Formats: sequence, C-alpha cells, structure tokens
Amino acid sequence: MAFRDFASRTLIICFVGLLSACSQKAEMLKLSATQFGTATESAFDAFEEAKSLQFAAFPKSADAKRTEFLNNMDAFTSAVTPSNVEMLVDRDAATSSSDPSAAWRATLADLRKQYQEFIAIFDNIEGGSALGASAVTESGPILEKLRTQLATITKNLTQNPPQFLKKRATLIAQLNAIRDDKSDDAESKNLRYEMWLQSWQALMTSEQELQTNTLRHFVSASKLGEKLQGQVDNYAKLDVASLIQAVEQGITLVDNINNLTPQEVLTQSTNLIETATQ
Repeated sequence: MAFRDFASRTLIICFVGLLSACSQKAEMLKLSATQFGTATESAFDAFEEAKSLQFAAFPKSADAKRTEFLNNMDAFTSAVTPSNVEMLVDRDAATSSSDPSAAWRATLADLRKQYQEFIAIFDNIEGGSALGASAVTESGPILEKLRTQLATITKNLTQNPPQFLKKRATLIAQLNAIRDDKSDDAESKNLRYEMWLQSWQALMTSEQELQTNTLRHFVSASKLGEKLQGQVDNYAKLDVASLIQAVEQGITLVDNINNLTPQEVLTQSTNLIETATQ
C-alpha cells in the first residue's frame, strides 16, 4: 500500500509539473471529478446487475434443457415461428430477453446521463479563467442534487435489498413439491428438506453478497462526491497542493471502503442520507 501511495503521488506530481501554473488547479479538480464520475458509473453498473439478477433463473443442465424442449414440443399445437421458437427451446432465456423491466432501465439511463453531463462541466473548464472559476461555482448545487440522489438510491438498497426473485420462486415451488410428495417416507422427506435448506441458505448468502457489493460501490461514489463538494465549494481558497492531496485521499478512501466488512458497509450506507448535502 505504501508503495502504491508513493507511486500515485509521484504520477500526480509529474502530471502537475507538465502544466502551466494557471491551469494546475483546474486540472487537479478535473482528476477529482473523474474519480467521482468513474465511481458513479461503477455504482450504476452494480445497480443494473443487481436489478437484472432479480429475474435470472437457475442455470439448467443440458439434460434439463433437452427434456424441457421435448415437453414443450409435445404440448405445442401451433406453428413454430421466429417469434415463438426461443420460448420453445428455453422459456427462461426467452423471458429474460423480453425484459419486463424496461422502465427502470430507462430511468437508469437517465441517471447515468445526469452524472455524465455533470462531469463534462469539468472537462470544459479553462484553467485559471474567470469563466472556468464560475463554472466550478455553478456546479456546486448540481453536485448537491446528485449526491442526494446517490444517497436516496443507497437508502433504498439498504431498506429493500436486491433479491433473486425468480430463483426464490423456483426453490419455493420445489419445497411445496417435496411437501406434497406422498411417496416419501419420513426419513427421505427430511433428507430432501435438509438438501433444500442448504440451497436456500446458499441463495440467501448470494443475495447478501450482492447487496454488499452494490452498496460498496454507492458508498465509494457518495464519499468521493462529498470530497468533491468540499473542493468545489472552496475552490477559490484551495491551492494546488491541497487538490493533489484530495486526489490522493480519494484513492485511499476507495481502498478503505473496499476493505470494509459487510456490516461496516451497511453502517456506512445508512448514514449517507444524513450527510449527503453537508
């Protein structure tokens, strides 16, 4: 870690040394904004994955796929067409491809665009110019709004963690089938119950890991946004050395969040909404 910190600082200092004095502050602020932009993109990627996995089914073996296809063909009485052949071959894959969640995908795309447009403000500022300083000042309220959005999404993920809805439904159907099976004796049924419980517990563990991973990305984005807010609000008072330090601190901050335990990530997440606009 010490070597990485040294290397990061050396690269930053070399980068600054190549710039004219009037543009150093602006370029260092751009680096902080880029850190925030990259973190938000990662957070939305994780959010999209979590939402998509809600509708993902358990993977099927080749034998199970073959059996399902034969059963589908045996029961199918209409003509096979390009529009229904995928449903016959693999009903789950066809259902996934006809995404029922287009609304939230559109919302997510709009959110991404808002953050990309915000980061573009810093791509276009002119170092040392009055116009550039004005653009930085005007970005402050926009950043406050975006940070509040991040905190709100994080709070929702905390209170309503992502679930593997389709996989849950499959396991629940399996449990009901075990209960209804009259051919088992008590010992066999208990064994099947125990095997089912292992599958359920594994699914719950996977859901917890998914929530923690998603929240971790949002905590990183929110914390970097908080640091960027301080730089934007105090831009006129900051010197280049302070901005270099802020970039270095951003690197360390993300490393520290990546090392948090699941419970620590959850604790950090629950506090975000209270500090989003401070």
